[in-house]
Amino acid sequence: MLVKDHMRLRLAGTPYRYPAQRETDALEQLGENATTFWLRVDRLLDDPEAVAFYPQIVGRLRRLREARAAARRRVG
Repeated sequence: MLVKDHMRLRLAGTPYRYPAQRETDALEQLGENATTFWLRVDRLLDDPEAVAFYPQIVGRLRRLREARAAARRRVG
């Protein structure tokens, strides 16, 4: 895993009072807009190495991803 991948996962796993601040921090710290940031985080959630380093963060983000997918399936 790259250093930026570690930064992405830590940033994605950090609780924010205002979610938009996370995207601002991603732009400032990583030079990535919100879309790029979340696409790369989503890719990391399926990486076994990311699970080995950050099991709690990856597990929580996977559960959130699955909940959103289930909600979309119910609506569609």
